[in-house]
Amino acid sequence: MKILLVDDETLLGETLRELLELVGHEVFYTDHARKAQDILRERGHEIELAIVDVILPEISGPELVVWIRKHYPHIRILCITGYTPTPEPEPCGSGVPVLFKPFGLEELKPYLMH
Repeated sequence: MKILLVDDETLLGETLRELLELVGHEVFYTDHARKAQDILRERGHEIELAIVDVILPEISGPELVVWIRKHYPHIRILCITGYTPTPEPEPCGSGVPVLFKPFGLEELKPYLMH
């Protein structure tokens, strides 16, 4: 599966990228929403899942989710956050699941199925 991973916490992002690649996924990782948009403009037709941090600089995770849904409706989206509980029950919008950091591969598995 080809995955877009957007998280401004570099250590977590790189670790998660490595973990996902170890189990056979191709991961496009960035720490910034604008870079994520660039990746999607280039490779969006290939990407199946976007894992998006809720809190990002300049463009928030929820704003990026709206943009992805508009331009790449085929991409499934999973939001991640270190804030528990979030101020909003669905911080990334209706129907977008949220995983709370820290999480492991077991918690990710349901979202990695085609």
